[in-house]
Amino acid sequence: METNGHGLHGFIVELPGAFVRGPTEDEALSKAQHEAGTYLRWLGREQTRFPKARVVQTHRCKLMVEDADCEILLDNDTGEMNDREFQRLFDLAKFSGVTFNSLFDSVELKDWVDEARVRRTFYGQNKKTIQEIFDHVKRTQYYYLSRTGTPFAADNSELFMRIRNSCLGALETLFRQNRNLKVYSLDNESWTLKKILRRFVWHDRIHGKAVTRILEKQQHFGLIDRYDDLFKFDLGSKQR
Repeated sequence: METNGHGLHGFIVELPGAFVRGPTEDEALSKAQHEAGTYLRWLGREQTRFPKARVVQTHRCKLMVEDADCEILLDNDTGEMNDREFQRLFDLAKFSGVTFNSLFDSVELKDWVDEARVRRTFYGQNKKTIQEIFDHVKRTQYYYLSRTGTPFAADNSELFMRIRNSCLGALETLFRQNRNLKVYSLDNESWTLKKILRRFVWHDRIHGKAVTRILEKQQHFGLIDRYDDLFKFDLGSKQR
């Protein structure tokens, strides 16, 4: 759990990129089983029973956690990785990117403004259209790679998955050199390769959920007949 005292953001250690949020710890934890179930369905796996979620690490920060800003370095993000674990995270980050890109491609009304999203956040004006969300996720891929200090030439005109594959290729090169044992410290935040891969998936999911919520509104208003819930968020269920 990460908190600034005004909200909590939790990360499921066993499922990289899976997250829960809430104004209280109990409310955030109450969402863990639903998040785990939808996450596994996204991966094509089914599991209906889960152990009760418990907090194994807490990090206090000054970030706008209520706006989904986060910095926590999980204990699980540190330590040496073997080839199999790296490949699993590499493949997961790639599959997550494919899902997010495919979700965007499936959208008809990319520039429809969700008025409820018009507000300021820690990073400026909140993204209020699906196109703006997509462009943000696309650019942020370079940000995650930059945490390692690796030189690169950013090209925001490049295709989404070409950027993702390029970033993952650079991370693979670094993994061959340090096996996740190096901790990168930039702007008062600590990073490892494992954290970066986890954050790729988390960022796809949190913004994929925002896109899916907009699509749900478009359907509710009769602007579209249906939408593809490619991340399997199941937003129509009780737990969100």
